[in-house]
Formats: sequence, structure tokens, C-alpha cells
Amino acid sequence: MHKLNLFKNNFALPSIEKAVLFFFLKDFDDFNDPKFYNYFYFFKFFFGKKAFFLGYKSLFDLGKTTYNIKVQCFLSKKDIFNSILFLSNDVFTFLDSLYIDTKVTEVTRSLIVVLLKIKDMNVFVEKKTNVGLFYLKDPLNIQLFFFGTKALSTKFLLQCFKIFL
Repeated sequence: MHKLNLFKNNFALPSIEKAVLFFFLKDFDDFNDPKFYNYFYFFKFFFGKKAFFLGYKSLFDLGKTTYNIKVQCFLSKKDIFNSILFLSNDVFTFLDSLYIDTKVTEVTRSLIVVLLKIKDMNVFVEKKTNVGLFYLKDPLNIQLFFFGTKALSTKFLLQCFKIFL
């Protein structure tokens, strides 16, 4: 980044403060279905973190109850780099650009949020063929929070991680 003259100051280098990985499950029928627990297993197996569910909503319509649940995992400073390296080297290299959506949002002058959406979960099945990973149908959403950066430097940093915008 210094060679390209993006920064005049070393303290202006971008930093990733936190990352949020989540699945948003819509119209889910049964909590005893193994599909529900496999989303929790996914985070523990690949990222080594416990997952939590948030945003629990239920809808009763025509004698059938459906649920909307957000299964979420937080990554702090020390866990982000290894997770991004795993995703960039082992996952993003096998995916086409059709299966990854990226969205960059500049919240404030010093905070930029990048949302990555991995639509094809079969890449993770190829890494490890556990029975539970076959039931993953919903896309994986990843939010990266960059602090102290500009939009140009964030895009350059994501290109260094092989995350194309």
C-alpha cells in the first residue's frame, strides 16, 4: 500500500475490527430438524466459534407455524485474520463471481462495512464431507467492519485478500 502511495501516514492503514458471519433462515418449520442444528455445527467446525440465534420471529398461518431466525457468529480482532485467510484461500478461489455478492457501504468517514454473501454452500461440502453439511441451503453472509480507512484503501485491501468487488 505504501508502494502505491495510498497512505502518507502509517496510522491510516485500514484495520478490520470485527466480523459478523450469519445465516438468515426464513420460513423454518421445525426446531427438531437436523438442518437447524447444522448451521451451528458449521460455525464450530470451520471457524471454531460458537453460534447464537437472534431475531427470533414466529408466524402462525393456516394452522402452520413458521419461524424466521438469524444464526450468527461474531469474530473479534484475533480471529478475523485466520478466518479471512481460510475464506480467501480455500473458498473464494473455487467460487465464480456469480456465487459471491459484495456490497460496500460507507457508514461514516472512518467506518466502512463490507457485506459478502456466499450463495453456493457446496464449496464447504467439498472441504469436509460430514453428513450435517449437506443440509446447508441458505447463503452465508459475512459483514466486515473496517475502521480508519477510505473507500479506496478498503477496496485495495479486499483485492489483496482475493475478494473482488
